[in-house]
Amino acid sequence: MKQTINIVDSLARQLDAARRMASRQFAGQRAVVTYPLLCILAFVGMIGIGIPGTVSFSTAQSPTRLPSVNRPTRLPLVDPSAKTESANVKRETPPPILPEESGWEFPETEFVTERFYQSLQTRVAQRPELETLPTAPAPALFPVPVPVPNGSLEIPDPGQRLNRLGDDDPSLFAIQHRFAATENGSNDPSHDLSPPASRDFSSDFSPTPIPNTSMYHDGQREQWPYDAKSDVPTQYPLVQWGRQWYGDGITPKGIDWFGPTNLVRPKFYLYGDYRTGIAAGRNAAGRTDNLASRLNLDLDLQLTDTDRFHAFVGPLDKNNQFTRWEKVGDDIKYRSEFDLTPVTGFYEGDLGVLMGASQSRTSPFELPFTIGLVPLLFQNGIWMEDAVTGAAFALPSGHSRLLNWSNFDATFFAVVDQINSAAFGSDEHAAQAFGTAWFIEAYGGYIETGYAYVRDRNQSERSYHNMTASFTRRYFDRISNSVRVIVNSGQDLPKDERTADGALLLVENSWITANPLTFVPYANFFYGWDRPQSVARAAGSGGIVRNTGINFESDGLNGFATLDPTAGDTAGGAVGVDLIADDLGHQWLLELAYVTPHGNGNPAVPADQFAAGTRYQMPLTNATLLRFDVMYGWRGELQDVYGTRMEYRWKF
Repeated sequence: MKQTINIVDSLARQLDAARRMASRQFAGQRAVVTYPLLCILAFVGMIGIGIPGTVSFSTAQSPTRLPSVNRPTRLPLVDPSAKTESANVKRETPPPILPEESGWEFPETEFVTERFYQSLQTRVAQRPELETLPTAPAPALFPVPVPVPNGSLEIPDPGQRLNRLGDDDPSLFAIQHRFAATENGSNDPSHDLSPPASRDFSSDFSPTPIPNTSMYHDGQREQWPYDAKSDVPTQYPLVQWGRQWYGDGITPKGIDWFGPTNLVRPKFYLYGDYRTGIAAGRNAAGRTDNLASRLNLDLDLQLTDTDRFHAFVGPLDKNNQFTRWEKVGDDIKYRSEFDLTPVTGFYEGDLGVLMGASQSRTSPFELPFTIGLVPLLFQNGIWMEDAVTGAAFALPSGHSRLLNWSNFDATFFAVVDQINSAAFGSDEHAAQAFGTAWFIEAYGGYIETGYAYVRDRNQSERSYHNMTASFTRRYFDRISNSVRVIVNSGQDLPKDERTADGALLLVENSWITANPLTFVPYANFFYGWDRPQSVARAAGSGGIVRNTGINFESDGLNGFATLDPTAGDTAGGAVGVDLIADDLGHQWLLELAYVTPHGNGNPAVPADQFAAGTRYQMPLTNATLLRFDVMYGWRGELQDVYGTRMEYRWKF
């Protein structure tokens, strides 16, 4: 056994010496051939002597594995500064740790420092360009090995050397570095043998991808984002039970009521806003001189991260009339419109989460749904904006490679009662609606489309189809454009008796200026045929062209004057500019509007109408603001409309 180990050790030393010789003296293509040839010869020699563990022409024996070692073997402690008198002098070193109860015999080996440096001197003597070689490593080159308590050495990492290799550096690494750089007559960076930690990588690429200053650590610069922060005033809900609104700390552990993947963390919030405004003027129905108030209360009970009950109550309004003091002739009258009937009340959850939690697993799919007295709003409230009795569910975050749709959501709804629509007069129980609305990101823009069948319960001839489509995108990086179409058809009535038919075309544009957040010119236009209707429209949400401009938008409080917003057999538009302060704290709008009839189907617009209006609003605190509105409308063949108003709003 000892003879076999000595032969393997001798072959390994000869093979390593041949490899080094080939890499230096036979550089180039000959080295590629020489080294593999030496490996083949060594392998053939090992086969010829029949070393165990290699393929041999003699009978091969099964390899024997070494027994396991209970603890790792470390090198014995060696003093690098110690010198030996002769390479043959044997040091007294602790015996190596051998496996317990092993029949193997291992030779006692040791590291002889003098023999190591003698071999290096012999190698240097064969190279005339290398004149000197240190007899011991300098402390600056290698840190002194540190003894550990068990008597072994912690060998330092040469890569921790930080000093650059200068021309006067006599260390072995420096000599090899200079030789590699001059061997082919050029300073090839690939021949740089210096440790990675000592090299400067800033000039490896040209130009430098990032500024050189970013390669140095600046503590003050790193600390600045934290020192520059300041508290932002936040208005919290008026009532909050359970988890605090945007509170700090770790999210508390939930309660396992519905399953381990849908834990209950109950919390209740009461929030909303209070509005009070004073106005004077005239709208299409008559004088509007009043001081009115409105209170909007949202009650939200959240059970889990996806399940909640929500309700909305307006205790100071009833049937779109608000609690107010108003001037009637020469008298001042107080009118109370107190009503606690919920405007909305619904449950909202995710069927996939509920099914997964019941099986103690994560959600297998996403299917959000809602049921109850649900507020439905589509296309910024143009196609639908009302609280209706029914249900809805959505298929979120889909995509289609076939149609080149990067993302789309599909919502399906069924309305069984409480549809507010001019198509059915003031009877909110007359109709039902079943339909779908799609939201698609594709073709460089945003698509919104929908369909609904609106069914009259009592008079089937008034049932009709309501369809819509819109496309929004930017053009030339300067114009943000939206084109929207709504089509009504299907009522089986004489044309003069139809309440929902025809179509509406809306074109909305805004100019992207050099200050896109603070200076926004806009121009919006519409064209209506016959009597186009939304699927459902709450009385307080205004007309179908409400979003065209502020001269078509109702204030939802004082009955402020507007031009005709129904789009029935009319065309028109609004041109204005939205000015916002640099700190986004103040807003001022200036607008001109125009409406013209193109038929006899709209008695509210017998002739051309014009309007000029302005709005200014400013914050008082992070939760309160003041708003001012002024408008004047010239209506051909009808009495002019006008008004001024001031409103105070507190959000909580």
